[in-house]
Amino acid sequence: MTVSNYLLNLIRATVRNEMPMEKPEDISWQDLFDLAEFHQVQELAFFSIQKLKDKPMGEERKLWQDAHERNDIIDVLQREEAKLIMEETSKKGIGILPLKGYFFKDLYPQTILREMGDLDFLIEPGKIDEMRSIMKEMSYREDDVGLEASHDVYKKDPYLVVENHRRLLPPTEENHWFTDDIWDRLESNPDNPLIKSMTWTDFYLFHLLHFEKHYSMGGSGIKGIVDQYYAKTVLKDKIDWDFVEDILPKMNYVEFERMATGLAEFLFEDGEMNDELSKALTFIMGSGSYGTMEEYQKFEFEKYKKEQGIKTKKGYFFRRMFMERERMEYIYPSLKKHGWLLPFLWIHRLFKSVFTNSKKVKSEIKGIKKMK
Repeated sequence: MTVSNYLLNLIRATVRNEMPMEKPEDISWQDLFDLAEFHQVQELAFFSIQKLKDKPMGEERKLWQDAHERNDIIDVLQREEAKLIMEETSKKGIGILPLKGYFFKDLYPQTILREMGDLDFLIEPGKIDEMRSIMKEMSYREDDVGLEASHDVYKKDPYLVVENHRRLLPPTEENHWFTDDIWDRLESNPDNPLIKSMTWTDFYLFHLLHFEKHYSMGGSGIKGIVDQYYAKTVLKDKIDWDFVEDILPKMNYVEFERMATGLAEFLFEDGEMNDELSKALTFIMGSGSYGTMEEYQKFEFEKYKKEQGIKTKKGYFFRRMFMERERMEYIYPSLKKHGWLLPFLWIHRLFKSVFTNSKKVKSEIKGIKKMK
């Protein structure tokens, strides 16, 4: 048995509330821990590990226990901080929509079981600059603010990261049409109309959009399949499945939804495996929670080949350094009115990347050298 297969066995036991199989001798606790961390599913694994007869001991036990205690703290902090942020926006008369993990946590048997890296909010149109003042008042520091057309990132040490979104999908995304008018479709909290939520049908479809985006661009970990399972089981009577069936072909998501559902059924409901699902599961287990640079570069290179006829590594590298105007406008909205700024903003983006994200730059260059 591989480390991946045993991790899946532990997750399955947690989801089904069953006794897990004992750890095979040839699998180390450290390797298992590293893989669970890679996929952000440590708590799903730890829940079952606690039921084992032969539990990890000594330093290995401490490794898992420390992670559990840290995740417990983060879970409480994230949920309480989300409430505080929504209280502050309400005081200022700003509408706000919590996204993704905030709602998924409540679909899991325990909120700690659904780990999330950051808090995501969609902000009422035209209010993103006012959010900047609120975040400052709440002692957040700006991490990436004002330079991205999609969202602003704020951090509060040691554990909190908040992304305030202007829109759910950028205009460069194929299915942005589905979310462009999302604010008009939101439901209001009966006790506070400024706090918004999606219909469960929109929630499910946005989950698929977000999941597929990461899956295609670099890979998305096993947590997405667990999310798929809970979305389809807990929300099965709350989603308009006729509407979903009608709109998936328009999104070109029929096959992806079938894959995600098929894997969820195989892992947690004794569904059948086939070659297509096996390949998808292998890819997912190798990509981790946030995907890999290697897979992202494959995705981008194929996209450039198809759309722009770029067929060499040099051509790809040049385009990555000097992105087309449409994508630069997405990063720098001022370009829409001041096109003459393009060469200066190319330089700004390059220097910003080198000085603020040098590890990613080095990783990308290394990946390009390996590309075929």
